[in-house]
Amino acid sequence: VDTKYADSPVYRVRWGAKELKDLGIMGAGLLGNPVGVGALQGAAALANKAGAKLLGKTLGPALLAADLAKNPWHVAKNRADKTGVILGDLLARTDAESYVLIGHSLGARVMAIAAEALGTKPGGPRIEDVHLLGAAIGAKGKWDGLVAGVDGAVYGYHSKNDNVLKLVYATAQAGQKAAGYSGFTPELTKLINVDVSDVVKSHSGYQNNV
Repeated sequence: VDTKYADSPVYRVRWGAKELKDLGIMGAGLLGNPVGVGALQGAAALANKAGAKLLGKTLGPALLAADLAKNPWHVAKNRADKTGVILGDLLARTDAESYVLIGHSLGARVMAIAAEALGTKPGGPRIEDVHLLGAAIGAKGKWDGLVAGVDGAVYGYHSKNDNVLKLVYATAQAGQKAAGYSGFTPELTKLINVDVSDVVKSHSGYQNNV
């Protein structure tokens, strides 16, 4: 990032998600928190070795709890959604001419929603491009709002080797596929899927391959 955008300031967005502790190492993996990188790798390894059956037994009850208001995954997802709206509003208030948005996992979800929010602000900064890595967001949807305010394109990087999204996301979302696993559907002129399965071997594999 520093090399490609050498003359631009780089801002990093952080937000709290303490409820993910309830999910143990899987929760840390989904968040993509730098503090939880080791746990993230552990989550990917567990997903590889244990498979869907074990994940269903150990995580299913927590992820599919009847009380969604207290379900740690849904709380984290809702918090990411709110963060995206706030971020879009904050960017719209700045004097910058344009931004490039980059996010991983739930951070990609934040950036997708921020792009949608910023696109509704008349006279605000432009969005040059959006890069969504292993996005923890549903693969199918209406994406016109996502690309509406983007000058270049929204790139969705996905990997079939991402067992955290393949198994954990699908369990949490009652079988729904994640865009970070299978790509966005439908693909639009400004919404470009990029299959990186050949180089990204796990949910945490994006960090070393950006």
